[in-house]
Amino acid sequence: MTLKPKRILHCNFLNEKRVGIYYYSNNRRISNGLIRNGHFVYEFSFREMARSEAWLGIKSLGINRMNRKLLKAAENIQPDILLLGHAELVQGSTIREMRKRFPNLKIVMWWVDMWHMFYRDEKVFEERMELLDCLFTTSDPEFVREKYFPAKNAGKVCFMPNSSDPSIDIGRAFEHADYRHDVIFVGRDTSDRGDVVSYLKSNMQDLNLGLYGQSRANLIMAHKYIELLATTRIGLNYSRYIDMPLYSSNRMIQLAANGCLVLTPNTPKMEDLFSQNEVVFFDGLEDMEEKTRFFIDNASEARKIAKAGYLAAHDRFNNKDVTAEMIAKIYAD
Repeated sequence: MTLKPKRILHCNFLNEKRVGIYYYSNNRRISNGLIRNGHFVYEFSFREMARSEAWLGIKSLGINRMNRKLLKAAENIQPDILLLGHAELVQGSTIREMRKRFPNLKIVMWWVDMWHMFYRDEKVFEERMELLDCLFTTSDPEFVREKYFPAKNAGKVCFMPNSSDPSIDIGRAFEHADYRHDVIFVGRDTSDRGDVVSYLKSNMQDLNLGLYGQSRANLIMAHKYIELLATTRIGLNYSRYIDMPLYSSNRMIQLAANGCLVLTPNTPKMEDLFSQNEVVFFDGLEDMEEKTRFFIDNASEARKIAKAGYLAAHDRFNNKDVTAEMIAKIYAD
C-alpha cells in the first residue's frame, strides 16, 4: 500500500531550554525518520509550551493554555496524525476535541520507557488508552497488554524498536586502535541496578573502566556522549528492568549504532532483535565479567561482533525504516 505524505503533529518533549543537550533522544530520531520518508512533521514541545504559558508561574494555567495551543496548532496544520510522545500533560478532553474537529485524524502514542512508568501518570494514560488508534511500545505488546490492563483499550498495540539515525550515530568504535575505555557503563545508580555498579567497582577496576551517569560529577551528555561511545571498545547495556520481553533502554541501540561491542543481559525475546553474532548476551554479573575479560583479550573477535552489531543497528533499526513501519501499522486494517 502506497500512502501519500502525511502531515504529522508530533507532540513531545524537546527540552529546548537545555539547547541541544539531548539531541540524540528518541523524539528527534522519530521525527527525522518521518521526514526522511517524505512526511511533514511539526514538533510541539508540550512542557516548554506549558511553562511559557504559566502566567504568574501558575502551573495549572500553563497546562490549560498549552492544551488550547495544541488545538490551535492542529487547526493551523490540519494534521493527518497526532503523534504523542508520552505527552502526559495533554488532556483527554483535548484529544476528544481533536477527534471531533478532525474525524479522519489518527491519534497515536509512542512509549519508550519501562511499562511501569505508566503509573506516574496513571489516570492520564488510563483515560487516553481508549482514545488511541495505535500505541507503539518498545516492550513486547502482549506483555504490555497483560501487565498494564488499560492498554487493552487502545485500538492497536504495536512493537516499535529503538532506532538508529545515520546523522546522529556517527561513531565506528570497532575501527579504533586507541580506545578511551575498554568498557563503559552509562546509567543511574538506582536501587534496581546498584549491584551492577558495585560489582564493576569491586571486581573490574583493574580494567580501563568508564562509569558515567551515576552522579552529577560523572554525567556525560550532548556530543561528548556520542564521542565517548565512538571511542569505547565494549559498552555494557543494563536497563533497570531486565525481565521485560524485548525491552531495553535506547542505550542499547546507541551503543551498537556507534560501533561498540554490546554486552547485554539475556532479556526475554532480545534475540528476536539481535543475534549472538551481533551482540553478546550474559546471564548474571559473573558471566558479564567473564565475557568482558574474554573480549578484551580477544580483540579481533570483539571487533567482528561489534561491526556486525553496528551494521544490524543501521540496517534493520534505522529510523527511516522504523517510522515507515509505524505509518504502515497505523493505516493497516
